[in-house]
Amino acid sequence: MYTKARLKLTIFYSFMFFVLFWSLSTGLFFWFKQSLGEGYITKVKEIQQTDQQNVFDEQHRSVVITAGGLALNQLYDTLLFLNEILLIIIPICSWYLTGKTLNPIQRSNEKQRQFVSDASHELKTPLSIISGEMEIALKKTRSVGEYKKIIVSTKEEINRLSKLVQNLLFLAKNDYYGKQIVFLEADITDIINSVIHEFRNKILEKKLNVHLLPAKENLVVRGHESMLRTLFSNLLDNAIKYSRRKGDIWIKFKNTKYQAIISIKDNGVGISREEQDKIFGRFYRVDASRSESKGFGLGLAIARSIVESHKGKITISSSINKGATFQVYLPKKI
Repeated sequence: MYTKARLKLTIFYSFMFFVLFWSLSTGLFFWFKQSLGEGYITKVKEIQQTDQQNVFDEQHRSVVITAGGLALNQLYDTLLFLNEILLIIIPICSWYLTGKTLNPIQRSNEKQRQFVSDASHELKTPLSIISGEMEIALKKTRSVGEYKKIIVSTKEEINRLSKLVQNLLFLAKNDYYGKQIVFLEADITDIINSVIHEFRNKILEKKLNVHLLPAKENLVVRGHESMLRTLFSNLLDNAIKYSRRKGDIWIKFKNTKYQAIISIKDNGVGISREEQDKIFGRFYRVDASRSESKGFGLGLAIARSIVESHKGKITISSSINKGATFQVYLPKKI
């Protein structure tokens, strides 16, 4: 599809440039012909007719005419040579430039197709489970306990489905309205303290130790508080999810002149170097055997989307079985 479009655009642009350059060359040639050729020779004839001493004899006139003709021939050959060169250069340049123009569109469409495909698959899974649970419930009369078990299982899948839809809507909304977000002053220290409080049950369940290493003063940036809360919720949830029981999580703050730096480190299973390049992709999940929980692979994609909308940067450093460290760099002014 894109090859055909690129070829059509190349032909179109090449044709337009050829017409333009040939028109300019033709106009330039005839202008010089008029100015340096016929016009100049006519002027010489006028001088010869009015010259009483006959300085311009027939021999001189012949030399002038010959010189004018040679100049026009040389100009013609030069313009022809330049147009022949352009005949080769223009299609090559047009092909290159159309490629540069279409490549971002192609990548965007490919990502969109992949996103729709992945989203469809993820939506299908919980719906299939819910449908299966309902079929089991309807096959025969069951005890109250069995019905309760089916309802609980169905509710869990509905909750997962609801969370997936919310995440998809968040990504779509942030992609579309990302540049229209209103940023106000937000205290990162307060936000993270609040997030830790929200996750206290999960932290206690895995018997994790969370070490908070604050800066000398509160970290205040210009940002969207709700989005920043989602950012650090996803990062802390990720750290909890991949940490071993009775493990440690360190949250460190660093305040610089132009940016706030927040690092969240765990001593969990870690991430291989190959996976680190893909970890922020939508629907990408690390090896399921290394985590006790299931996810959709959207948490880190959302985190990166939020950081980018704040003109910041997020990085990861990790080794297998040595934990992972996520560092978020947020500018104080946007």
